Amino acid sequence: MSINTSSTTYPKPLKIGVRFKQPAIFLLYEADQSGKFRKRIMPVRGLKKTSSVSLIAGDLKERHGKYLKGVPDFKIEKMLRLIQNDMKGMDLDESLQDLEKEFAVDPDENLNDIDDVRLKRKKEIMNLSFEKNRKKPGDPDFEYDVEVDFSQVAGVESSMWDSEKDENDSEI
Repeated sequence: MSINTSSTTYPKPLKIGVRFKQPAIFLLYEADQSGKFRKRIMPVRGLKKTSSVSLIAGDLKERHGKYLKGVPDFKIEKMLRLIQNDMKGMDLDESLQDLEKEFAVDPDENLNDIDDVRLKRKKEIMNLSFEKNRKKPGDPDFEYDVEVDFSQVAGVESSMWDSEKDENDSEI
């Protein structure tokens, strides 16, 4: 009796797209280490003009988990929202502008005032942006222990508490 110890490899998602007539989501992915690209068409079922896109996205991720494992939930929701806006009769350019506002993180927005679903989406967007811009050891422009003096940046207010050490701090 032998046990298969080979690890399961998941496809690497490259691009995600949408089809409006006979609603579906397209996924272009790298199938294996050989570098072959494949396309998967996933039909969208049960989406109506007023449906919750987060529930439909969860259903899609459950049905096509192997392929959508590496795709963030908010990207699937964005594609579903495009289909939904098309059902409502919105122009594609207008729909894209609307989605840009909905799926962007505004630094002045108070995240304490939004519901849990939108908060989760905003956190996923921020996390994806962080991972994209993060410099890791092994990257060509990685530097260890970078020090930046933010007081030199124009428009930044300085406070007394962050520029001087308290006398009690040095005793600890």
